[in-house]
Amino acid sequence: MVKHLIVILSVMLAFAGSAGSGPALAGDWIVGSLSIRDDSGNHAYGEYLSVFLVSEKNPVSAKQCLRETNHQRKVDCINNCHLDFYKRFQKKQQHDGYLIAQTVTSATGNFAFFDVPRGSYYVLVKFPALIDGYKVAWQEPVTVVPGRISVVTLDEENLILPKNRRR
Repeated sequence: MVKHLIVILSVMLAFAGSAGSGPALAGDWIVGSLSIRDDSGNHAYGEYLSVFLVSEKNPVSAKQCLRETNHQRKVDCINNCHLDFYKRFQKKQQHDGYLIAQTVTSATGNFAFFDVPRGSYYVLVKFPALIDGYKVAWQEPVTVVPGRISVVTLDEENLILPKNRRR
């Protein structure tokens, strides 16, 4: 976590310094990092993944999948949940005001949204996002307050759907 924040602050300073004008640390930003732990417990970073800032929550649940005892049916169920989440996003992004911004993570899984109007949003990562062969999805709420930088950490603690790797 500390390593992520150091990298995020370094990226922010680099962006702010390259701007030439304006304050070194502007507000109304959302910065974040994206990673999971693999089966060995090692960090795997979300390299070059699309991250979306949206205005409303996209309904999703995999509760029924987690109760499944057959491994293959459980994997298929989770895959279908990822696909449904993707389809709902695709349909909603056509609506005015839903998709606020889009960015791509760095090689170390860091991302930033700049000049975000104040308000409440969701940071969303959806299918076909893969980290180290695992399908991942997030939908994390974030509030932007003028003059403050909002930090979002996307990891195993707040996956919206279980990470999944077909074996």
